[in-house]
Amino acid sequence: MSKDLFGNITVPKEITVNVYHDEREIQSRWLYHSFLFVPTCNEKEVLDLLMEKRKLSKWNKEIHFVDLKDTVTANQLALGWVELFGAQFWRKVYLYFLGVNYQNLEKTVWEKKATRDFKIYNRFFQIGLYGAIKWLFINSMSGFEKVAINNIFSDSKSRTPQDKFHTQPIQEVEGKALYKGENIVFSCNRIVEIDSDHENESDFPDASHLVQFVDIISGTLSQIYDATSTHLGKHGCAKKLLSYGLPECVTKYDSAYFQGPYCKRYAVSFFPKEKLSRDMISSGRSLGNMFYYSRDMVFVRTRQVELFQGLDKTRSLKKEKEKSIR
Repeated sequence: MSKDLFGNITVPKEITVNVYHDEREIQSRWLYHSFLFVPTCNEKEVLDLLMEKRKLSKWNKEIHFVDLKDTVTANQLALGWVELFGAQFWRKVYLYFLGVNYQNLEKTVWEKKATRDFKIYNRFFQIGLYGAIKWLFINSMSGFEKVAINNIFSDSKSRTPQDKFHTQPIQEVEGKALYKGENIVFSCNRIVEIDSDHENESDFPDASHLVQFVDIISGTLSQIYDATSTHLGKHGCAKKLLSYGLPECVTKYDSAYFQGPYCKRYAVSFFPKEKLSRDMISSGRSLGNMFYYSRDMVFVRTRQVELFQGLDKTRSLKKEKEKSIR
């Protein structure tokens, strides 16, 4: 880290990153896009730390948040990665988590039913990617004048020939940046889909580990907001992330966030705040005010209920014990 003549830390004007992406869908309710930006100068250290946790856990296979149950080694790896994210990675990486509220989205706006799902997916991938770059890098607080995207890696999935996922989001972000005079540069012209199983991915095995990491963080955030699972492994990850004040400190975006360590390193947002009609979208008006940041965290709310129930039970037992002594 460099300093000026007066000893003040200077922020580099340019940053080069690799992007790792994964999605999570809660049927008919939410689509989540998660983007991990790893500066190329930090990538080896980040990967080494992830692999160190993997070695300690003795879980060498692919790990998915959805599969976490009661397997000790897999749960230990997931917890280790969540701990890394909360304790250290805010100095080394950037993460943006976008939730698309299906219940407020009029799907018929997206033309034919046959192409609707992947068009929604791609559209919000592009919105998430551009929004992340703007919020995390191209702003007065971060101080970067140029962002170079080296590569974008995403977990592979089945796609039709009509699906332009590999090229269209990059082209649209480039077009927006050019129109607005923003210095966002892509060294790649295609999103690279990889197998998230490092044992099956021959070309980019290191990228597979990072995509698995995104999956764990994305799943943990979803568990906090949606509480879709009762398994110990998922509960443990949610409690661990909450112990670092995440995501509460960023859902409020109050002074605590802007003065804290996660400022412009980690962000969550949701869209749309209200139900969108065809007219609202086709009118071409700005929908920026339809993004929101605070949301009910079901896991927190239900865990608090469990806590109070536990306290009440303890108090009742204490009272019964006191009565028996008398």
